[in-house]
Amino acid sequence: WLTLWIWVPLTAMMILLLPLLFPNGELPSARWRPAAAVTVLAGVLLSASIAINPVSSNSVSEPGNPLFSPGNAGLILALDAVAFPLMVLSLMCAVTAPIVRFRRARGDERQQIKWFAFAAALVIAAMVTPAILDPSSFSEDSFLSGILLATALPLLPAAVGIAVLRYRLYDIDLLINRTIVYVALTSSVVGLYVFVVGYLSVLFQAGGSLLVSLVATGLVAVLFQPLRSWLQLGVNRLLYGQRDEPYTVLSQLGQQLEHALAPEAALVTVVDSVAGALKVPFVAIWLIDEATLSLGAVHGSRPLIDVIDDPGAVEQLHGMPNGLLSEDFEPFGAFVRIITGFGIGLTLPLTNGGELVGALCLAPRHRGDSFSVADRRLLRDLASQAGATAQAVQLTIALRASLDELRRSRGRLVMAQEEERRRIQRDLHDGLGPTLASMRPRLEGCLDLAQDIAPSLVGDLERLDELVGQASVDIRRLVYDLRPPALDQLGLEAALRQYVERFGRETSIRVCFTAGYDLSIPAAAEVALLRIVQEALVNVQKHARATQVIVSLSRQDASLLLEIRDDGVGMPVERSTGTGLGSMRERAELLGGTLWVKNRSDGGAELVAEIPIRS
Repeated sequence: WLTLWIWVPLTAMMILLLPLLFPNGELPSARWRPAAAVTVLAGVLLSASIAINPVSSNSVSEPGNPLFSPGNAGLILALDAVAFPLMVLSLMCAVTAPIVRFRRARGDERQQIKWFAFAAALVIAAMVTPAILDPSSFSEDSFLSGILLATALPLLPAAVGIAVLRYRLYDIDLLINRTIVYVALTSSVVGLYVFVVGYLSVLFQAGGSLLVSLVATGLVAVLFQPLRSWLQLGVNRLLYGQRDEPYTVLSQLGQQLEHALAPEAALVTVVDSVAGALKVPFVAIWLIDEATLSLGAVHGSRPLIDVIDDPGAVEQLHGMPNGLLSEDFEPFGAFVRIITGFGIGLTLPLTNGGELVGALCLAPRHRGDSFSVADRRLLRDLASQAGATAQAVQLTIALRASLDELRRSRGRLVMAQEEERRRIQRDLHDGLGPTLASMRPRLEGCLDLAQDIAPSLVGDLERLDELVGQASVDIRRLVYDLRPPALDQLGLEAALRQYVERFGRETSIRVCFTAGYDLSIPAAAEVALLRIVQEALVNVQKHARATQVIVSLSRQDASLLLEIRDDGVGMPVERSTGTGLGSMRERAELLGGTLWVKNRSDGGAELVAEIPIRS
């Protein structure tokens, strides 16, 4: 009687409670206390149910059950009704707890959990295998289930011992790798043999024939090594990525870089390729400019700081083709603080033409793991290709910075030029213009006196009056050319509206003008836009043979958008850029903008000018 139930609490505690407490003897957190209580309660109820059950062993003569009573039937049913659902719940907790703990674990603890999980998987396999082979006898004890359980159950305490005492002496990853390979290989060989024997027996109606068995054995022998190699490759790829296929990785990376549209996209392609090839959670490329490291691309969580000034780290990366571990860097450097926070295990220098251009940082597959020789060999090959990409990105960034500075300088020059134009315009309009205007009445008075006093001076005075009048006209034209007064008096929108209305009256071409709200246009852009509209409408009048023109001015993000559309004959297919179009394009480009002209699908032409502005 005692032997029928005493094993239940012991086995339940080992299979259900041990996973909750391993490896440090504590629950994963306080929230797991109800799970532990449910597990203990399930073991107690199941033990009690079996202890008062009248069933006994038939193989030996034993004394009766001292706790059995005919009135226990209802109690047994009640205990079973509660115990079995609790056992199922306990089993779910026993499976979930190691998974949760593994996700939180780091370094050594991960290795310990791997050993325990490996042994638990074998115990589960020992319990499930008899049901797969013979489902009808699963509920009964069998010779196979006894052998498998007797072999597998001791593996749990053995795994615990190895994990606690000597886990560092054995490579659990390699053991898992080999186990998966050989289990899959054995299953495949058995399945192939059974299939071939069954197929040939049916085909030749030769059941139990020695020839069929020999043919099947020969086929299995021929396919054994290729099948093993294929399975090993698949398992390696599952666990370690493509580290054993460096040329495949390099080829794939080269093809992806060919399709990368921008250098920044190429760096993203590199880090994603490295992460996918080695199955690592974090990869980053830092670009190096003298003593400054700037983050170029990252696979994983992005660091809060992406620019670091650390001359010590840059100096250490020089001349270290095999890379540096995190502990090899100076302990108080800015760069090592960043990479330590992300669990970086290896940092490789990126060079091109002997020049250090960047650094490739990688976190291991699991915290505490290290990179193998095969990993480092692949990473060196990838780093040599990534170095050229990193330098291309550096050159592109430098070129863009130069172009941006050139655009800013050109913008400052245009603004300074516009301010100088406005100053000259004010001087002419408020100084020389009124002075010339005041000379005309005096010259006319002198001319009246000369006719009576000095007739010989009349011709010279008349000539001088004409010159002053012409000078006044020239001054007014210069004032308008430097900056149309309507812009200061009315603003751009009103000045454009006034001009297009006058253009419509003078040419009989119907012009529709619309403008957006809150344009906030700089002075230099006002002049450029007015001149572009004037030149464009003159071109419409001369060449388009249009009856209607639509002019619209709007703001798009940080740019002003000017659109002029007509319903004329459109632009000729073969055309040269005339003076007017070239002048308009030059005005837009001086402000860092663009201008283009195209034919519309429904007839006519369309001019679009886009000019960036500061918000």
